[in-house]
Amino acid sequence: MTRSESGAGSGTKETGDRDTVPEDAVTEPPEEWAEPTVPEEPEAAAEAPEPEAFAEVAEPAETFAEPETIEVSETTAPAATVVGDAAKTVELVQPPVDEADTEPAKRTSRKADRKNETDDDAAPGIVAAGFAGTRDEPHRQARAAREQPLLLHSMSIFRSVFEAIARAREIETVVEVGVESGRTSAVYADLGATVHCVEPDPTDELRAVLAEDPRLNLVEGRSPDVLGELPVADLYVLDGDHNYAVVRAELAWIMKSAPDAVVAVHDVLWPNGRRDAYRQPSPLAAEDVHPSTAGGPTVWHDEITPVGFVGEGERTVAVHAGGERNGVLTAVEDALTEGGGDWRFEIVPAVFGLGVLARSGSPGAAEIFAALRPYTSSDLLAAMENNRIALYTRVLQLQHEAEARTEDATRMAETIAAQQQEIDRLSGGPGRPAVAAAAPAAAPRREEPAAQQEEKPRSAEVSDYVSTVAVHHDTWGTFLEPDASIAGLENPHEALGIPILSGHHADLKAFAGYNTVFDRIADRVAGVNMAYEDQCSANHYFDVFTRIERDHRQASRIVEVGVFMGGSSTVFAGCVEPMGFELDLVDVNPVYLQFAYERIRRTFPGATPRVRMFYGDLPTYVKKVLVPETATRAIVHHDGAHDFNQVVKDISSLYYVRDRVHSLAIQDTHLRGLIEHFNFVDAAVYAMFGVDVKYEPVGARYEEGSSVTNPNQWNGNYFLAGMSEGMYIPFDGVEWKYPHPSMDLDTFLPVKR
Repeated sequence: MTRSESGAGSGTKETGDRDTVPEDAVTEPPEEWAEPTVPEEPEAAAEAPEPEAFAEVAEPAETFAEPETIEVSETTAPAATVVGDAAKTVELVQPPVDEADTEPAKRTSRKADRKNETDDDAAPGIVAAGFAGTRDEPHRQARAAREQPLLLHSMSIFRSVFEAIARAREIETVVEVGVESGRTSAVYADLGATVHCVEPDPTDELRAVLAEDPRLNLVEGRSPDVLGELPVADLYVLDGDHNYAVVRAELAWIMKSAPDAVVAVHDVLWPNGRRDAYRQPSPLAAEDVHPSTAGGPTVWHDEITPVGFVGEGERTVAVHAGGERNGVLTAVEDALTEGGGDWRFEIVPAVFGLGVLARSGSPGAAEIFAALRPYTSSDLLAAMENNRIALYTRVLQLQHEAEARTEDATRMAETIAAQQQEIDRLSGGPGRPAVAAAAPAAAPRREEPAAQQEEKPRSAEVSDYVSTVAVHHDTWGTFLEPDASIAGLENPHEALGIPILSGHHADLKAFAGYNTVFDRIADRVAGVNMAYEDQCSANHYFDVFTRIERDHRQASRIVEVGVFMGGSSTVFAGCVEPMGFELDLVDVNPVYLQFAYERIRRTFPGATPRVRMFYGDLPTYVKKVLVPETATRAIVHHDGAHDFNQVVKDISSLYYVRDRVHSLAIQDTHLRGLIEHFNFVDAAVYAMFGVDVKYEPVGARYEEGSSVTNPNQWNGNYFLAGMSEGMYIPFDGVEWKYPHPSMDLDTFLPVKR
């Protein structure tokens, strides 16, 4: 399933308490194998006694030493009573003897043709040397490899499996649910069968492909509704809607109405074995659909991501994996448990997993499972499948990042060209008169020496401090220059008079492997030897980062309101270069601005030319900066004052530049504390946008009884248990309940006292 094809089977996910990437996300093959002994010649499959359902598979008289078991992602959990042991146990099985003498003539010729294609140039005693190429044609295998899609996903890859089934029993009628491009349907017709191809919304191209082959019959309709209208089949191939409700209903009908049929079920392993996927628009009833998203899974962590197996608008996936009534394999297990009868189910652990289901007493069942045992018990296939999905999901991630970099580079080139035109205009070009020198830009030039710093307030209640101290400074409402005097200090917080209380450092490396850009940020932050404390959890930093990365093409600037000691600011600075952002730091305390800027300078020095420090509150920044800069599109991160009144003022100011604000990420929405602090950020949000405001929860969710759900020793602050740390609110579509249109921006500016 490629990103552009249906079935690639990835939205908004509450990303509170995350686990780190599991160490066994990709199963490694065993490091050492026991030295095998030479097995005796096994009896022919046709002469072997039929194994009992769910019984241990009989081994040849003398077996290889048993290797270490390799587990496949999303394998059957309660398999002992449902899934045959051969689907779970990894063992080396000697391939069956060549059955060319007993199989039908039409398949003998095809097998002989394939043998001739690969072994014409083979040296005596070397199997499939032709596949590897010859001395004169060494690139044969490479050429064959590059003709394959980057990700094998088609059912046609299982041709040899279906041929093995057809050798064991006669296949006259096939019902194929989910037809792909129609090319795979011919594989089933080549078994000598008439094929009924079930597809609810066939394209014109699919109609044309099926019409070319008289053995293929298009059936327009949804499974399982149409199954009863078709002839009972010898083989059912289920590869349609990969979710519990549909697969469960299909199996219920087949097991009741066609109990002697063989059933092949695709996508029983990752990603849909334990996670539903839904075609869009979904015909399922609401009770059959889990909360779903347009994002997709990846093997590199357990969450949904925009760069995983996404459905490209054709399908969504369940937000959460596992649990009841979720996923294709879960549907198979429940069907076997509830269906009764002596059924057997085994998995070929390749290309998202192909499950084969048959009743033990049905024609050819014993021979089918015996023939498939080299596939179903193959640890080699299992290890290669895990490696395949790991590599491909990494490719998807790199592809996404490459596309983002390309777009950013294009935007940067356009910006440079526009700036060059402006330089030419100001300096006077051919046929153009020189213009008067322009006024200094609002943004400071980093190479200029720092201006003399004004007095640095150390602590005060925000409301009193702003009205009685900050607004009286000449530099209030302006961009500040960096303080060069702290650039070489080992502990700049001491020179600035900033106390470190808790010493909390957010563990950004807990999200290692989730995103290469965030990995770079975490490495850089960890590599800077500087005393500080962070104000947010690592979950909050990562969640807001993922929203910024997802939406960065729709914004040009990040505005950080309330910088504290630069925790969020440094993460955002790591987005400046790869995503093309500007970063404005806004705070009512110049001391914290200088510290945050110095932390950025030491961590991401290349970003500093695009970082500015604004001394003021958010309403003042809006009036002085965002109002005149009409081309700006900003993502605002608010972690400033948390008292209800100030938060209302801050968000109200954004109303007047709402066309220039893409979204608001607001922290500490569920923080509480002493009544004099009036920490009700969530109440302020609801006052502005209504209680039904649409938002994405971000940050950690703390369990009842954890330390942060109890008042701290400094200001009595604590978090509400079970509630997300913050909110991410896209401004597209929000309904403003306040301020009234008759009010103006000046209403919310601080007043000198």
